[in-house]
Amino acid sequence: MIRILHLLLLLLAFESSLCFGQLSFQISNYEKPVDGAGNQNWDISSDGDQRIFIANNYGLLVLKNTNAQLFGTQRQTIFRSVAFLDNRIYTGSFEDFGYWAPDNNEGLKYTSLAARLDNPDMNNDAIWKIVKHEGNIYFHSFGSIYGFDGENVFRLSTSGTYMFLYKIEDKVYTQRVGNGLFTLEGNEFIPIEGSGFLENEEIRSLIKLRDGNLMIASTDGLYRFDGNNFSELNFEGSEELIQNEVNVITQTPDKIIIGTILNGLYIFDQDFNLLENITTDDQLENDTILSLEADDFGNIWVGMDRGLAYIAFDTPLQNYTGSNNDIGSVYAASLFENELYIGTNQGIYWYKKDSNGNFFDRKLIPGSQGQVWFLEKFDGKLYGGLNDGTYLISDKSLSKVSDISGGYTLKSYPQNNQDVLLQSTYSDLVVYKKVQNRWQQSHTLSGFRTPARFMEFDHLGNIWLGHTVKGIYQLQPDISLTTINNIWEPGSEAGLVESTNRVFKFDGRIFTSFSDSLYEWDHVNKTFITYSGLDPFFTTSGTIKNILPAGNHRYWVIKDSEINLFEIHFNSVKLLYTLIPGMYGLEMVEGYESIIQIDDDIHLISLDDGFVVLDLDKINRSKYPRSDVEIESLIASNANGNQLEIRSELSSKEYALSNSYSNISLSWSSTQTVGNQAFFQYKLNGLNTDWSDWSPENSTRFERLLPGSYTFQVRSIGANGVITDTTNVFFTIGLPWYLTKGAYLFYLLIALSLAFMIRLYISRKQWRKLGKELEEKHKKAQRDREKAEKEIIKLTNEKLQNEIEHKSAQLASNTMAMMRKNNLLTSLKEELDRQKKELGKKMPSSYYNKINKLIEQGIEDEHEWEVFEQLYDQAHGDFFKRLKEKHPQLTPSDLRLCAYLRMNLSSKEIAPLLNISVRGVEERRYRLRKRLDISTDVNLTELIMTF
Repeated sequence: MIRILHLLLLLLAFESSLCFGQLSFQISNYEKPVDGAGNQNWDISSDGDQRIFIANNYGLLVLKNTNAQLFGTQRQTIFRSVAFLDNRIYTGSFEDFGYWAPDNNEGLKYTSLAARLDNPDMNNDAIWKIVKHEGNIYFHSFGSIYGFDGENVFRLSTSGTYMFLYKIEDKVYTQRVGNGLFTLEGNEFIPIEGSGFLENEEIRSLIKLRDGNLMIASTDGLYRFDGNNFSELNFEGSEELIQNEVNVITQTPDKIIIGTILNGLYIFDQDFNLLENITTDDQLENDTILSLEADDFGNIWVGMDRGLAYIAFDTPLQNYTGSNNDIGSVYAASLFENELYIGTNQGIYWYKKDSNGNFFDRKLIPGSQGQVWFLEKFDGKLYGGLNDGTYLISDKSLSKVSDISGGYTLKSYPQNNQDVLLQSTYSDLVVYKKVQNRWQQSHTLSGFRTPARFMEFDHLGNIWLGHTVKGIYQLQPDISLTTINNIWEPGSEAGLVESTNRVFKFDGRIFTSFSDSLYEWDHVNKTFITYSGLDPFFTTSGTIKNILPAGNHRYWVIKDSEINLFEIHFNSVKLLYTLIPGMYGLEMVEGYESIIQIDDDIHLISLDDGFVVLDLDKINRSKYPRSDVEIESLIASNANGNQLEIRSELSSKEYALSNSYSNISLSWSSTQTVGNQAFFQYKLNGLNTDWSDWSPENSTRFERLLPGSYTFQVRSIGANGVITDTTNVFFTIGLPWYLTKGAYLFYLLIALSLAFMIRLYISRKQWRKLGKELEEKHKKAQRDREKAEKEIIKLTNEKLQNEIEHKSAQLASNTMAMMRKNNLLTSLKEELDRQKKELGKKMPSSYYNKINKLIEQGIEDEHEWEVFEQLYDQAHGDFFKRLKEKHPQLTPSDLRLCAYLRMNLSSKEIAPLLNISVRGVEERRYRLRKRLDISTDVNLTELIMTF
């Protein structure tokens, strides 16, 4: 199926506005389709499939689907012309011309043909037109015309200045300044006979009309040429065209589109009946038209001095807003006697209707100024509810039928076979009865007074009201419809968990709405229950604002961001059409959203600045091919800004991305948009389950996605109200290195190692603890042993001390005994010596000698010394042994003297022990000093005490 590029209408960076006129058209304005593009768009061409090529101030602008690219040359000159010929894109600019071919990077590469000229100096020539004729491509400038035969580039031998170059069927036309028309034959231009009258005019454009004649537009007039003769072309509006300076002309099978320098576009049918003048008043960006290009669907691209536009004709939506339809906010409408009546906050307007279904010649009904709440037909008559009462509308005048202010709504009451109407107002419920074939106020229902905008009746005759503030009421009137028998205000006990004042009726049942849900009245159980029959068809969240009948079991369901047309019958629900208000810049009246069926398939959407007429039959007859969404690219990037871009087979493969590339950008485009913006919805399964809001944005970015599998889904909606199938992209974000199988194996090894080390640590700790316990036990045992040993040593020492003390005592005692004995024996010896001396011979010598010997033996008793020595060693730790080891030169007498000195005995005390005199003791002490080799300044006793 061939895809036509005009179906691209939304580019992400476009500034877009929409306008619909009585011709039923819509405009998409694009100030700058891509960054870097210029304002002026001099020429437009298409490849008949998917691309539009535009000669822009700053290069070649290529539109594909909903994307745009700008290509420039090294010379960076203004592009004046473009033509898609023989599968090539030819462009012309200042002093250059050439062609573009695809490169390996999905872009275009430029080849200059001007560089091949024998003399490449183009003398300030700019290429304004490009045509193909007899196998050659011709490039037109004011000074020269160049040709390209596929191999060689040449310059035609021409003279003069050529104003244009047009190819119409098999002929090429031009005009030489100061001359008339010429045709190209071979490589020469031949003048057309009879065209000389144009020598003082500048021809701006040529087209071939449906009757085969040429239409010629010049600066001074419009002409027809039948191949032989020229004649003026006059029709209603031709003078206005000449005054506004025709610049370019194109045509579709049923229209002639003329672009002017001063006043935008003029749209004529093929019989030159003016259909529309599209200007900046209709939200066209600029009134100076530089280029036009018609597509296969009868729509046109418009290049302007400032901006680019796409205009789609015969669209389902016809707009009556803006400065040309300044009627205020619309609340009501009715098609009555082939005229359209509109109720607004300014009054009641009426429009005439032409044979094409367009509305024109708007007028305000006198006396209707002010707020209008409803317009309804009953029994062939039209009634309107105004701020100051209710009126019959007849012959464009008002006749009051009720004085009660603020008639919100008027409906036929279906119960008890009563022929009555019931009306909700600012205060009362009003009963109308027919009087002389017209409805008049009869009375008000007593027992209830409150303003109620919403009013519906159930099958039991109960009246359901939606108070403007307080909520919902159910009223039970009496049979005569004169009073209210019962008033019930349902609340939480009836399933209403939130306050709401909206009451709807469809398929014979009562409904209300709040939050994101719709609730149905269950009259058996006297409660509201959740109704989910419409939920699968909604594409956005939000409260249902209104539900309105559309005929033949069809109902409009209005939400904040979408409007749906359903067919509902016996619980069978079918979605017929979806309208996204944001696609068309539609702003409905907040709190009073309404769509009114004014004819079989004609519905009026009330807006806060006018209204839109929707023709469902045009949607059903839509000639545009089905659109799809194509994923343009997936770009994965990491924290360092490195990117991985994927462009091919995005919808048929699953892409595995490493964890570091967790920032994902996606872009997409619609293959078809019908003269207006394409809106998109997307979601990322694996991250969220809710669809995004409808938006013209065709790209998105997800940052720091967690590891896992993801499915990106995107869909679009076009003017046919059909939501496309979902386009899917599958990709996975890998686990970070620390969560991979290898990492887990590493963690397992680490865990096992840690477990082993912990076990080893615990074991070692236990061993250390056990070791410490054993060591403590050992130390305790050691301490106990040491304590015991110390105790033993102490006891031993005490024992030894005691023994030493005992030995010392014995020694002292023995010494004293020896001293006493020796003293006694010495005294005896002295006495014996004295007696011997006194007695002389009287004492026998033998007796004397014997006694003296015994005394001497007693004094020098060796046994006694041995006992003393033994006791002394025991008391003083082998004193003699140690002394002899150190001083072996000592004699036994010296040893005895040392022993007595250690006992700290004086010389006087020592003398008897040695059986010598005190002087002898001193002499021995002297000799001992010499043997010990000590000086006189050393205390002998203290020295001996050290042993």
